[in-house]
Amino acid sequence: MKLELISYKKIRADNYIVLFLIINYLVFIFIFSLVALLSIIVYPFAALAIYGFLKIMDGLNKRNNRGFRNNYKILLGFIFIIIALLFLYWMLTRPAITSHIIISLITFPIMIVGFAGIIKGLLIDIYKQKYRILNICIGFITIVICLIVLTFTTYSFIFYIIMLSLTVLFNILSRAALYLSEYGLSLVHIKNFKLFFYIISDYLLYVGKDGNVLTTKFEEDS
Repeated sequence: MKLELISYKKIRADNYIVLFLIINYLVFIFIFSLVALLSIIVYPFAALAIYGFLKIMDGLNKRNNRGFRNNYKILLGFIFIIIALLFLYWMLTRPAITSHIIISLITFPIMIVGFAGIIKGLLIDIYKQKYRILNICIGFITIVICLIVLTFTTYSFIFYIIMLSLTVLFNILSRAALYLSEYGLSLVHIKNFKLFFYIISDYLLYVGKDGNVLTTKFEEDS
């Protein structure tokens, strides 16, 4: 059995998410002009670190074993992560960068993640209903938490970091459960969790007649 990763409902959901991202970023610029300016530098390097992690996952995929090329991907992934983290550390430890600026930089993309969970839960009906509802609820809670963090600055930096980290964790777990439900899989078997990273790394999943899950690159490297 072959399940398509691309559907019109998925594309429409992504379009709504992009629209929300653009509108919120414009608001972000208006309210937090300095933070928005820094985000132009910070976010690409944060994305580079994430890309490096996905590159490592791609290289570790035994089902896509191509010898030296896999080792090259893993090495490249580590290089990307190291470069990104070193630059982010240098940038965010500047004397002019306050803890509130750092929290604001972290909060904005998490809010987008929360909205994405709501939209995917509402629009994409190929996922199981219980996981759609779960993502809608967690997405709503995520947005509320982000608005509280951006509005109130009375709590400590560590408190906000812990709260946002837990928010990200719950979003990752709920999104993994949502994506896996398309293939009749769940996080009850923790080994399925790695398939979540394959799904978001342009892999196409196949559920064979024997029930085994096979992965192949959606668009093979040239």
